[in-house]
Formats: sequence, structure tokens, C-alpha cells
Amino acid sequence: MNTAVDLIAIKELRKTLDQYLINTPLIRCFDLEERFSKKTRIFAKLEFLQHTGTFKLRGALASLLKLTNEELLNGVTAVSAGNHAIAIAYASKLLGVSAKVVMPKTSNKFRVESCQRLDAEVVFAADANAAFEMVQVIENKENRIFIHPFEGMNIINGTATLGYEICEQNSEMDAVIVPIGGGGLCAGLSSYIRGRLPSAEIYGVEPQYANSINMSIKENRPQKNIHVSTIADSLAAPFAMPISFEFCRDNLTQSLLVSDDEISSAMNILFEEMNLAVEPACAVSTAALLGPLKDKLNDKNTVLIMCGSNIDWDTYKNNRKISI
Repeated sequence: MNTAVDLIAIKELRKTLDQYLINTPLIRCFDLEERFSKKTRIFAKLEFLQHTGTFKLRGALASLLKLTNEELLNGVTAVSAGNHAIAIAYASKLLGVSAKVVMPKTSNKFRVESCQRLDAEVVFAADANAAFEMVQVIENKENRIFIHPFEGMNIINGTATLGYEICEQNSEMDAVIVPIGGGGLCAGLSSYIRGRLPSAEIYGVEPQYANSINMSIKENRPQKNIHVSTIADSLAAPFAMPISFEFCRDNLTQSLLVSDDEISSAMNILFEEMNLAVEPACAVSTAALLGPLKDKLNDKNTVLIMCGSNIDWDTYKNNRKISI
């Protein structure tokens, strides 16, 4: 499989999406830089400021805009613990399309209510695996178009637009750190940056116990039925899929893992030093920067992907360490 996105096509797609997306800011992280050498430069791509609070809107819009009016007649369906569901609900409302999303019953209440406020019909499943089974029934029974949360070229091209923006904002970067759930974000972003800046180091980071891509890379094939347990619930994909896996495998410099303790400590640092209150998944890139990658990224120009902030205050307090 060719795992290089078309750079020109991604630039054109970003122009198409311009009326719907925020070109999220890339900021200098001076407080984080104090932990490194004086030559080190650290930037954060604040994608949690995107409409819907995450990068997921990019793939959702890229997918829906590819569908014909006839295909959209019966609406769309999706499965998600929250962020993809919110993005599908938002994009569907924007385009006047019916949306029905399947969410595990343990999904964060804030994310469920966000979908409902956007007029999406929400149905619940026992767990993530049951949710994928349920969405297939809905797809077949109701003739809705299924939009996968992390697999397929529309999703990958959508997330590649984030790579395009970063390269426009920091064409001199040496490294980028990207959180991984199912791999859709990493697949598109890493492929675009690899094509535009071939020498850049691209690090994909997963929670220690939600490591579908890391396990798949080690086995060189997509892994299934992975038991997940992490505070970064929006990265808790129970399996990997062929296309997103191959894009990640071929374009990453290294696949890394961080513990829940490292994630919650990073949340604390982001709050106390940068006044950023983000969900655990968003802090994964910072956890990797300050943990397994700290020595490697000294003297480097590094970009952290801060991917989402859809979390309620009580959950945030429970997941964040009070002291470092």
C-alpha cells in the first residue's frame, strides 16, 4: 500500500475545509523549555481549540463532504466514546444531515450531552466492542452511511490537513509528538509531515494499557481484542485497522508508551504552568516529551500535538495529580 498522502491534494482539501475549520494556533511553550537546554524550542499545536474541541472534525467533514446527496438521504452513523461522535454530530448539523451515534454506556456524560445538543440521536452499548457491532446493525437496517472513527482515506486525508497547518506554521521543526488512539490522527499527520519534511522525527505515543498501534507495529499486523485500561479514554481503541496501521508503521520514527501516572502528571504541569485544562489524551504528547523523549529532544525544535479538551470538571479533577 502507498502510505504517502498527496501533498497537493491535502492543500486543496484544507482550502475546501477553510469555511468550516479554525486554523488552530501554534504557540511557544517557554515554561516547558526551561526543563531543556537553551537551544531547545518547544511548540504546541492547540487543536483542542478546534470546533467540537478536538481534531476529529477534520476527518468527519472530509468524509461527509465526499458523499452524494443520495448517499446522505438516510443520514450517517458513527461509533465513538465521544470525540468522533461529537464531530459527526457537529458536521451533520452543519450540512443538514441526520446523525445517529453509538456510544459505550461508560462514555463521559459531557460528551454524550454535547452530541445531544447538536441534535444527534445517541444510543448506548455495553462496551466498545458491542458498540461496533451495534453500529453495523444500524448501518444495514437504516441504510445510514457509517463513518469510521479512525480508518479510511477520507479520515486520513482529513487529519493530514493538521500536518499541513503545522508545516506552514513551523517549517523548521525537527520533531513532532502525536497521541495515538486508533491511529487516524497519526496516520494522516505523519504521512503529510514525512512527505513535506522528510528528516523530521515523528513520535507516536499511546497510553501503556491502550496500545493497539504499538502492539500492531511489533507484530507487523493489526491487532484485535486488546484489553484497554487508561484514564485517556478517547485513546482507548480496542483494535487496530489495516490502513491506519500501515500509515503509522511506515511514517513513524518511533512508537512509544506512557503510563497513566505520567499522563496525569503532565495534565498537572499544563494546568499549573500554562493554564491549560485538557483531557488526558491531550496531555499524552507532553507526558512523552517530559518522559521517554526528554533526552532525545534536547536542542531540538519540537511540536506537541494537543488534540482535545472534551472533559467535565469532576472527571478532570479525578484524573489530574494534585502534586508532582
